[in-house]
Amino acid sequence: MKKMIFLVLIITVLIVPAAFAQFRIDMAIDVPKAGGFATDGDTELVSEVSDFFNEYTFPIPEAAFLYQYSFGSIPVHVGGGLRVFSLILESMAWPIIYAELDLSPFIIHTNVGGLGFMYFGILNGTTTSSLLMPDLHVAYKFGETFRLGLGAMAFTGIDGLDGVTPYAIYLTGRFSILFDK
Repeated sequence: MKKMIFLVLIITVLIVPAAFAQFRIDMAIDVPKAGGFATDGDTELVSEVSDFFNEYTFPIPEAAFLYQYSFGSIPVHVGGGLRVFSLILESMAWPIIYAELDLSPFIIHTNVGGLGFMYFGILNGTTTSSLLMPDLHVAYKFGETFRLGLGAMAFTGIDGLDGVTPYAIYLTGRFSILFDK
């Protein structure tokens, strides 16, 4: 009987917030500006990477299909979904969870994703990995949907790179569309 009550409690905790959640789509263009490696408290910016991205603009289309929950008057949103990056001929998607603090007009967004990946385009398939990608960006909100900001993304858990974490710093312009009920 205790197991049944516990199961009903877990299902209630998972389903009730979802009933008040909203669907959201983010469409962005990310432009890498710098990159480097972090190792055991030491961070090194690779000047060749920064020089390349300062000389050439390399926009990367991104989309995120999200389900978010808001806490009423508290300006915090949490949720999860699927993040997709496209390089035209090949695209990759992975699950993410995120939290966002809305200090209008500034937005602080952090997410972490990875572990399972889908790729489609020239090659199609799915794979699992120990790769996690934490991401943090701060943006200025123009109106209700457009944001312009600066972000940083790291790549942890890459096989063969023990103690080394590659990272990238990027500019982002994104439309965040919330579908109200």
